[in-house]
Amino acid sequence: MNTRSTLVDRAHADKRLAALLRQAPIEFARAVYGINDHAGGRTDTMAAREVARAQRQGTPVTQERAEQRARAYLPTTGQEHCPRCWVVYGHKSPLRFRDATEERPETATCAACGAEYATTLD
Repeated sequence: MNTRSTLVDRAHADKRLAALLRQAPIEFARAVYGINDHAGGRTDTMAAREVARAQRQGTPVTQERAEQRARAYLPTTGQEHCPRCWVVYGHKSPLRFRDATEERPETATCAACGAEYATTLD
């Protein structure tokens, strides 16, 4: 039986997961913008660059597949993964969390793509 070395506040973990779940549809829209920008020759946008990077790595990005992944995004406590990497690339890249301070909320950062998400909305 596996036990976690740190205790997780269940309410905080639920809020964190809810915040990440809200990001999947946003990443889907971003992927669609990137697909359209790339197809329209506007390769200088960040979304188009992300699509081009995925295609160079051998992952074709289609609207249908991005939508499927966005609907299937389901992080679990202790195994939270990046919504952008999941929707665009289909990879479960782990997120690193940075505690909240007085100036900013708690954030989750992806080392693979550089995305940063606010995980608490206090």
